[in-house]
Parts: sequence; structure tokens; C-alpha cells
Amino acid sequence: MGRSLALIILAVAVGFIIYQLVKFFVSINSSSGQRRRDVEDLKFRMAELVKELVPMNKAELELLSVNQSGVTTTRGLNSVKTGAFTSVYHEPLVAYAYKRYNYPAENSILLVSTASDDYIYMSDGQTTQVFLNNSELGIIDADGNLYDPRTKQQLARIEADQVLSSHPVKIGEKEVGEIVNLRLNESPNPRAYQFLEPMDEREEKIFKALTFLSLVEESV
Repeated sequence: MGRSLALIILAVAVGFIIYQLVKFFVSINSSSGQRRRDVEDLKFRMAELVKELVPMNKAELELLSVNQSGVTTTRGLNSVKTGAFTSVYHEPLVAYAYKRYNYPAENSILLVSTASDDYIYMSDGQTTQVFLNNSELGIIDADGNLYDPRTKQQLARIEADQVLSSHPVKIGEKEVGEIVNLRLNESPNPRAYQFLEPMDEREEKIFKALTFLSLVEESV
């Protein structure tokens, strides 16, 4: 009886220690300082890809495809995938580095770069903070709605339904275009976008913020 009780106490003690270690690891992993260091690490990992990017004007944006080049995956405590989406003419236009954490499993960081802009996505599985060139652009919820981080006003929406062959994107009340659903794509060299309405500079940045996230998430 005494030996059994001692074993139970020991098991509880070991379990508590393991719990505290995991909790400590999670708190470090999710801290803002660690996230900043992780962003810098992702920038370093994709630096060579960024050097090769062709400047993306409106014409190049229309030529963006879902094909990729330079894809690498690093396995370890937390997995990291890097790569670049190319135009239909195989020119690299958009580079990315995606890190998924083991603890908590739903947390991730994504860095997406064009030749002129950096989009950073920090996700906890339910909401995703989006930063454009280090300024917070908005918050994306699990339903694909993008909200202003200050006023909480809805700015845009991407239809995330996985049974659709493409995801319509609305900015305000205007449907500006669609992005192909990579999981249902069967074309060997499809364009990523179909545009329906012209966009100004601000609308184009919002469109990219929603669709770049979709491109990467559906390919990792």
C-alpha cells in the first residue's frame, strides 16, 4: 500500500514538472519578443528568394500563378517551409516563409514578400494579425473577414468555403476578384487571380493581404 502511494505521488510530481516545462516552453514560444526573433529568422531563410523577385506591378499581379519554385521544408521542433510563387512565365514574384509551432499546434507565423512589400501574419488558429511593412493592417478571423485593428470595422472578406473552385474577395461592398482554390485546382499552370473590378492602391494592398495568406495556407 505504501509503495503504491509513493508511486502515485511520484507520478503526480513528474506529471506536474512536465506540465510546467511545457507551459514555460509555450509562453516563450508565444511571447512577442520570440515572435520578433522568429520573423527575423524567416527573413534570413528567404533572403535569397527575395533577391530573385521580379517587381510586381498591376500587370505582373495579373500574371501570378500558383506554381512555385525554390521550395524547401525544414523539419525539427517547429517546421518551416519556404518557397516562391511564380508568374505564368516562371518569374518569381512572391516569396514566403511559413513557420508552424508544435506548441501550441494551431499557432503559426507567415512572412510573405514581394520586391517592395513585406506582409507578416501571426496566427493563433482563430484570428490572424496582419502587418504590412511593420504597420498593423488588420485582423482576419476564421471566417475570412478582415477588420480594421483600431475601429473593428470590416474592411474586406474572402470566401473561404473549400467546396468552391475559387474564393471571391470583397472589399467593402465591392467584389473585386477571385483567387483559385489550390486544393481543387487541376490546371498545370493556372493564374492565381481573376479580377472583376479595378482597385486603387489601398484596395490592392488589402486584396494581397487576404489572398497571399490563402495561397500559402492552401499549399503547406
